[in-house]
Amino acid sequence: MFESGLEFLRADFHLHTQKDKEFSYSGEPNDFVKSYISALKQANISVGVITNHNKFDKDEYKALKRAASKEKIFILPGVELTVKEGANGIHTLIVFNPDEWLENGNNHIQTFLTAAFATISNPENRNTKCCYDLKSTLEKLEEYGKDYFVIFAHVDQGSGLFNECGGGLLESLSGLAPFRKRVLGIQKSRTRDNINKFNRCFGYIPALIEGSDPKSLKDIGKGDKQTYLKIGEYSYAAIKFALQDYKSRVAESLPERRHGYIESISFQGGKFDDQTIRFSSELNSLIGIRGSGKSSVLEAIRYIFDLPLQTDKEYKESLIKNIFGSGGKATLSVVDKHGKHYIVSRIYGEQSNVIDENGLDLNIQPSSLFDGIQYFGQKDLSNSADHENGLLEKLVGGKIGKSAEITSCVKELTTSVSQLLDANKIPEQIEEYKIKKSEVEHKMSIYKEKGVAEKLKKQTGYTTDKAKLDSVKGRIDSAVRELKKCYDNNKDVTLGLQGVESVYNSDIIKKASDILSAIGNEILKIGEAVTQIESNSLEFADVVEMLSKKIDGLSDEFAEIKREIKDDTLDIDGFVKMTEELEKYKENLKQLDERAKSKKQIESAFKKAMRERNDILLEQFNAYKLEIQKINESQNELKITIDFKGDRDNFKSQMKTDFRGSGISEIKYQYLCDTFRDYVELIEDWILCDGMKIKEIISSSEYTKLDKKLQDQYADLLKN
Repeated sequence: MFESGLEFLRADFHLHTQKDKEFSYSGEPNDFVKSYISALKQANISVGVITNHNKFDKDEYKALKRAASKEKIFILPGVELTVKEGANGIHTLIVFNPDEWLENGNNHIQTFLTAAFATISNPENRNTKCCYDLKSTLEKLEEYGKDYFVIFAHVDQGSGLFNECGGGLLESLSGLAPFRKRVLGIQKSRTRDNINKFNRCFGYIPALIEGSDPKSLKDIGKGDKQTYLKIGEYSYAAIKFALQDYKSRVAESLPERRHGYIESISFQGGKFDDQTIRFSSELNSLIGIRGSGKSSVLEAIRYIFDLPLQTDKEYKESLIKNIFGSGGKATLSVVDKHGKHYIVSRIYGEQSNVIDENGLDLNIQPSSLFDGIQYFGQKDLSNSADHENGLLEKLVGGKIGKSAEITSCVKELTTSVSQLLDANKIPEQIEEYKIKKSEVEHKMSIYKEKGVAEKLKKQTGYTTDKAKLDSVKGRIDSAVRELKKCYDNNKDVTLGLQGVESVYNSDIIKKASDILSAIGNEILKIGEAVTQIESNSLEFADVVEMLSKKIDGLSDEFAEIKREIKDDTLDIDGFVKMTEELEKYKENLKQLDERAKSKKQIESAFKKAMRERNDILLEQFNAYKLEIQKINESQNELKITIDFKGDRDNFKSQMKTDFRGSGISEIKYQYLCDTFRDYVELIEDWILCDGMKIKEIISSSEYTKLDKKLQDQYADLLKN
């Protein structure tokens, strides 16, 4: 028993035997003990209290206890005492600590009963009241200086506490000093009003327990409700403590296990050779003194499940080597949430193996047997600078999701910043091309003044046309490449339901397949269109080549014209090149102007992605709050609170690391942290507002350095 620690076991606090006048037994006297224990076992009762009416038979108790222990059943001595209160007396179950009341062959229980019925005849009759009222009963019991506790029997029925005592009597009992310490339960309570009355009078609610109150062997364990105690050993102290901590250790039914758990770990070879450690199904932490082996056991479990190391990798790897040794093996016996058993084993340096309850080897990761194993090694959280977030992520992160949507927003933000950085250079580029255009036009004006331009008009016309066609051809080639890439990346989307059959949703799957087929037809048309565009682009290239050949065919004519121009001060070939350059500058200015007009759209795309990211983060935050609320309400030991983008210290620390060398002071980092909730807000000010808010906090030289770091790191910073 109790190899795995605490267990929930059925208890019956109100049992009678053949020594009770109201108990009927017609079998052989010598078979009674055996038959009685058999009845307890059949009813699955593991803890029983013998509470005969106003009577205790020590020899019978010892015989029952001895036989019960062989069947792993625990029996405690008690009595159902009819206390002199109310019209019919109150039936009160008194449970005695046998190590004290029956120590050294003594029978202090009988001594107490003899005194309680000193002047009363027929004490064994269930309705015979003892000499003591409840106050005197508790006082007399206290005089013995031995441990006991009280349970009021069938409290809502005849001779029950609530049936016999009115409100005034209950209130008078509340002043009894030992009452709260000793009264640990009420049996067969079915009326909520009476429980509330008890709470008002005595200031607490004891454990609500059950007992079968049998009148024969077949009645043992009968009743509409049952009581289960969570105990770790068979002892009076364990039973008493369970009643005192009844919210955690008393239940009406066996709690249903809805989670997987580890039954045991066994070692072959190494530090723990030939040792097996069994675990409770509710175990979730290992606590012990320094050097007791906590880390060794935890790390062995982590290694078998092949979970990644978070911290102290060198130490933990050496610890595993020390635990297993060369050729060492450790084996876990585990149960999943469906109650299926598995064996997970690992030899040091080898892969883990998983065997199901039928002895079949499974080709799966051992961690997949459970819904997200959360492992916290010694100091794993405290040694991490971000240990609170690490704990939160491990506790509820797997239930939240949305990471793909966040990644999509970050990608859009990164693209927008890249485009805006290029767009911000456009005014400077426009000015540069305007200057170059003006310089070329100035040089060409000299040729015009001397009539050279007119004479070269035909050649420059051909050159201009060729430059325009080359520019368009370049844009067509770029468009074809992008269209082909887009088509190639998405042409297989229609295969998503290929071969899919559904037993329950065949009509839905067919409709979806029909729609997907229609989409496929349209994508096919796109593919055909891309092919046609590619073919047309080749035809366009042929046209450009035709012009090139035509120009080549006129080379002699153009050369003759150049020879006729007799002006040694002018570079005739240079004029043709300048004509070509001028056309390129005009085309570049045109494209830059178009890009400048699109800057507003890029800024809008950045704002949209930023808003969508915040909406997703808020949705995640609310999901975290809901999960945290469940954790907080389920227990009192751990309380978690979170704020939306509330980790300001970590954000400041991250900025100091990322912007090291910028010369920004500690106080200015604090101002930046107070002004911007995260890097996205800071980058928004930098890229959309030319750092207006940032410049109010830091100097121009600091901003210059920060600007360079933002240009180099913005893609990584946007991921934080």
